[in-house]
Amino acid sequence: MKQFITIILSILFCGTISAQKVDFYFPHLAGSEYSFHINRGVVKDTIQRGTVGADGRLSFTLPEIDKEYVGMVHWNLNQGGSQSFVLNKENFSISCLKPDPTENDIIFLNSKENTYLKDEFRKQQVLFGKVDAIYRGKAVYADDPTLSPVFDKEFSNLQVQFDARQKELAASPLYAARYIQMVEFLNGQGSHLYAPGEEAQKAEDLIHYINDELDMDYLYTSGLWNFIISSTFELYADKATFGEAMVKNLKRTRSQQIFESLANDLITICEQYGWVDAENVIIPYLLESGKIKNPQGKLFYAFEMDKIKPGTKAPAIRGEKKLSNVLLMFYESGCSNCVAQLDELKNHYAQIQKAGVRIVTISADTSPEVFEYHSKTFPWPDRLCDYKGFDGENFRAYGVVATPTFYLIDKNGNITGRYARVADTGILKN
Repeated sequence: MKQFITIILSILFCGTISAQKVDFYFPHLAGSEYSFHINRGVVKDTIQRGTVGADGRLSFTLPEIDKEYVGMVHWNLNQGGSQSFVLNKENFSISCLKPDPTENDIIFLNSKENTYLKDEFRKQQVLFGKVDAIYRGKAVYADDPTLSPVFDKEFSNLQVQFDARQKELAASPLYAARYIQMVEFLNGQGSHLYAPGEEAQKAEDLIHYINDELDMDYLYTSGLWNFIISSTFELYADKATFGEAMVKNLKRTRSQQIFESLANDLITICEQYGWVDAENVIIPYLLESGKIKNPQGKLFYAFEMDKIKPGTKAPAIRGEKKLSNVLLMFYESGCSNCVAQLDELKNHYAQIQKAGVRIVTISADTSPEVFEYHSKTFPWPDRLCDYKGFDGENFRAYGVVATPTFYLIDKNGNITGRYARVADTGILKN
């Protein structure tokens, strides 16, 4: 199959729970090797492999352990090409008699949600085709004022149609409706059809969707997990607000597994981008919720890190007898952001010394050769590494889960702040 085809199939949360089965009939794919994968957040698990029969038939059945799975399944062909569909406790069939099918060539039997989804995407395509035609028409006839009211009237008609369709989607109990809403969010579409110049209203609409409507349990198995979460980054004016929005989503999750996955991913994101303000909202909620009984990996370190707040005593550093007026940097050689921040320290070393601040760097390197090669150019003498990576005593004491991470320690040995960039510490202002 040369063309990527996306097909979404799903079923209602009702009826007897049994292993879900989908029968395929694609005669032009006879003898093709394939695999099926399901989604769990950013992870795809392979659950079936095989070869399409000589008659073009094959059957897909969820394993017993996954029989309650609701979400996307990816059918990948080893020769190239793939299809995606969603299961929700329904048995149905998919067939296509053409060698290079389009989405319209796929036939669904006994799949109410598939039919709904296909029809809704077709309606969407037609509607936005008309919207695009209006935009192009207004641009072409910009010098003809008599046509502008005609275009505006038609756009208003399309807005009414779009709003009605969005209300139907919101009211539908189908998984397909939720998936369409996710896709439309990714396409920057809210619950209303906005005209050029209404970007602020559209942004508020999209924020409302993330804050109050997004279903994290459906998102977890949709295959859109990472895309949806990352696309929210620029919607919020400050990262504390982002943290508040993500806490709302954590509260709406129904599955403990999804709660922990979202929590882990949010900590990863915050550490990667240095969003301390977001972490200061998310981590306290996670601790107060009591839902993570035995934190592992990044969640463990995040919980440890939460203990090290401004005003608290800086934990002891193995290899350092005294922590007073210190800029503490955790880094890893080869990390591009770390290299950039280390260059900042080198370039402003005299200025930092003049401010009475001592630099202490702690490396996550596990190789003595790598550590020595990169650290030999540092002009400051306090360069530490125990070659245990992020499991090193100092990294664990400060709950560091990503690099670079800075801690500023005052003359009394108290933490005054945690940062992702040396510029944010304030010591370079003078």
